[in-house]
This record gives sequence, C-alpha cells and structure tokens, in this order.
Amino acid sequence: MIKISVVFFAGARDIVGRNRLEIEIPPQTNIAELREILIVKFPRLEDLARRAAFAVNEIFVLTDTLLVENDEVAFLPAVSGG
Repeated sequence: MIKISVVFFAGARDIVGRNRLEIEIPPQTNIAELREILIVKFPRLEDLARRAAFAVNEIFVLTDTLLVENDEVAFLPAVSGG
C-alpha cells in the first residue's frame, strides 16, 4: 500500500467533512480508480466525482495518471454558473 493525501474543495469538502484526507491505496492506482475508492468511502461524492477535475502535486492530470507514495491529489468539483 502507498499513502497519499486528498484535498477536497467546495461541495466535496462539505460531503467529506474535512478538507484533507490521508489514505492508503494499492500501488499502481490511477486517478479513475482513486475516484471509485472515494465514492465507495463517501457515496454522496458520486455526482461530484463524475464531473470533477483532479490535480496531482498542483498539476492537472487525466484519469489514467498513476499515483505514487506521498502524492497530493486535489479533488476539484466542477463549477457551474451563469
């Protein structure tokens, strides 16, 4: 297992109840798999997670990006407006 940090913003932070979560995940986990892990842990995140953007160590990434020990993943819910 590897340890990473997930930082939550806006509605995601409200659902999770904190702005940072330290989590252990299997090696070779990618962003898409992390998203599924978070949805299982916090089912109310599902709608936000499906439309969210993710950044790893302050760089926006695609869902096939692999995570490594001590990565910081930002969970960035989509913003709507008019």
